[in-house]
Amino acid sequence: MMIDPKHLVQLTEILDCQSFTLAAERLHTSQPALSRMASALEAQLGAPIFASRRKPVTPTALGIELASYGRSIRTATEQISELADRVAAGQQGELRIGAPPFHSQRVASSFIASWLQRHPDIRIVLQNGYAPELLTQLVEGQLDLIMAPVDVIEGIPNLIVERLTRGENVIVCRAGHPLLTVDRITPALLSKARWITHARGSLLNRDTRHALTAVGVDYIDLPAFESNSAGAMHAVMEGSDMLTVLPDLVAGSLVDSGGYAILPFRLPGPYRPFGYITHAARQNPALIAFREGLSIDIAKAYARAQDICEQAFANVA
Repeated sequence: MMIDPKHLVQLTEILDCQSFTLAAERLHTSQPALSRMASALEAQLGAPIFASRRKPVTPTALGIELASYGRSIRTATEQISELADRVAAGQQGELRIGAPPFHSQRVASSFIASWLQRHPDIRIVLQNGYAPELLTQLVEGQLDLIMAPVDVIEGIPNLIVERLTRGENVIVCRAGHPLLTVDRITPALLSKARWITHARGSLLNRDTRHALTAVGVDYIDLPAFESNSAGAMHAVMEGSDMLTVLPDLVAGSLVDSGGYAILPFRLPGPYRPFGYITHAARQNPALIAFREGLSIDIAKAYARAQDICEQAFANVA
């Protein structure tokens, strides 16, 4: 026997109000409609659910038990409605975000931490990876948004792409590095330095090789340490005079945190405009709020990074 849950909720309201008329007002229906529902429910059960229908309405033991189920249904329905409202308002849900290792540690994590303070019921899953693999995961629906060089997009439909930086790469070293005291840094000096390189297959690894080769630095035997771990690269750089190449946005964050400097030697490119990429078919209020906050936060961080880079390059011919 199937009992309509709506009828149990109506029964609960009748007993809570102890009146068919008051219950009808609360439920935005009519007293005769509730009376017909009660009679139909009794006929379906084959047993009375009211000892008296006069005000105050008096239930039978069966009526009390049925109303307890109706009360649970009503509570669950209210909770579901509240959840739906929060999800629709972007206040609850899950976001799956992807970012390259250095951006994940120096850019994404700080923004996510502050954003979650304002959206405590949103859960964020952060996936580290390089742009090509992250883009594949985004297209396949495994990620909702990726932070990456936006020039990796070629002919993929239905993507929303927002460019947030110019994407200039710069040479980063520890603060106090001997080359910071040199009047003029030359390719010959860079060729003698030891380098930290990024994982093979990453765009940054390839761009570093191209940029240094373009200015006359023989890069083949330069790397002394290679890793896809931002934390490991930080640890090695802090305890050595090794150099590495990083995007201006990340480099500015490192300099601001202390212990790092940008070498006054401007690389020729290529530039990798950085921003976010998401899929037009998978937008929701939480993701839209995340996108808006990310655009504002990175714009501020990038303006600061540009100031730091320009100070470093102020005396470069």
